[in-house]
Amino acid sequence: MNYKKISIAALIAMGSSMVFAQDAEIATWAGFRKGAASFTFDDGAPSHVSDGGPLFDKYGYKGTFNVVVNWNPDWSGFGNMAKNGHEIASHSNTHGQNMSGEEASSKQSIANKIQQKYGIITVAYPNCNVPNKSAVQQNYVIGRICNGSWQSQPDMMGKDGPSDWTMASAIMTGSTGTNDFKGNMQKAVQQGGWIAFLTHGFENKNNGSATYSPTPLSAIEDGLKWAQQNDKDIWVAPMGHVAMYIKERKAAKAEASSSGSSITVKLTHNIKDNVSDYDYPLSLRVKYSGSTANVTQAGAKLESKIDGGYVYFDAVPNAGDIVIAGEGSGPSPESSSSAEPSSSDAKSSSSSATNPWGPKSSSSNTTAIHEIAAQNDLGISVYRSSDNYIMVGGAQGMNITVFNSLGHQVRTTRGLGAVQKVYTGAKGVYIVKVGGKTMKVRL
Repeated sequence: MNYKKISIAALIAMGSSMVFAQDAEIATWAGFRKGAASFTFDDGAPSHVSDGGPLFDKYGYKGTFNVVVNWNPDWSGFGNMAKNGHEIASHSNTHGQNMSGEEASSKQSIANKIQQKYGIITVAYPNCNVPNKSAVQQNYVIGRICNGSWQSQPDMMGKDGPSDWTMASAIMTGSTGTNDFKGNMQKAVQQGGWIAFLTHGFENKNNGSATYSPTPLSAIEDGLKWAQQNDKDIWVAPMGHVAMYIKERKAAKAEASSSGSSITVKLTHNIKDNVSDYDYPLSLRVKYSGSTANVTQAGAKLESKIDGGYVYFDAVPNAGDIVIAGEGSGPSPESSSSAEPSSSDAKSSSSSATNPWGPKSSSSNTTAIHEIAAQNDLGISVYRSSDNYIMVGGAQGMNITVFNSLGHQVRTTRGLGAVQKVYTGAKGVYIVKVGGKTMKVRL
């Protein structure tokens, strides 16, 4: 089973109305997929910026890039990758035999250069030697070793993550490891587990100091192609994101009840520490008999779909009540994101919004794209996901507005957690306004 099920067993009478019990199910993996995979990259090689990031962006996937502070990584390049949804993580200050004593300082040094909403939450140990576990736990959500067998840990992690969160396993790739990305992801799907890969440089690329066990970029691309073809089964996400999801899911409670024509879901957990707020969205489904649904959390529009008698959506724990009602009900007037709105609808919905593209000519739009791209704000990420959603990260409390290529407003909502789906629609370039900043993304 790929979900955690919470049943509310009672039928409760409240005044003159009746509140009926519902079932809310929390998915084991995001999107109710069957397994998870994380691609991690060590040493902060130039090729990670020039080749690795763009390859993952092509397929809508994101990786974890572990940089060595004193090896002069391309901070600007990695910063742009963070804005595009990749996780930038620690691989120590000096890459000594053991990073003990550098747990906190490397984290802070990278955070001074790379702004991510959730900060630096993942560490990969140089030479796979586990440093001070207590210091790791005080600074990171997860610590990564190498092949699990080196530390008496299994290579494939289970649905609840590693038995020791300071010793998460990763399979070495390249000339001294494996290039069978597809086969290992298939195992993750079959076993309902989580597989992580450890890559240094790429064959025949500018790898700087990341010269150990080079991996053919073509092998990684073959793996990503397979993942995209099987996206309904395999969740590919950065290591820190998967770790947050697992920890939240294990601690979460979902309580659903219906009253009249709406369903209310309360999604909570009680974990919080000095490392993270643990506000990564969890995937839920609730039994639903309607043909359309408007799902909001604390009044903010959530993307949703109806399938097989359930309504599916992602929501953030502790971010307010989730209300499910028929389309057109509730406080959110946005159009459905299953397709582009009609021209007349789009004009109506954008009547109070300023056209972010400026003049309508094609040449003007091209100029606007380049100008907008330069306005990306540190700490906010906007990108396309593998399942063709516009994703926004680091926008808690900010207003989010999406415009199509004609300058028509097609979605308004508000930032809730670490990342969130905000819109999906027809192919094309969209403009996303987050607070006072404006960015572009292509579906």
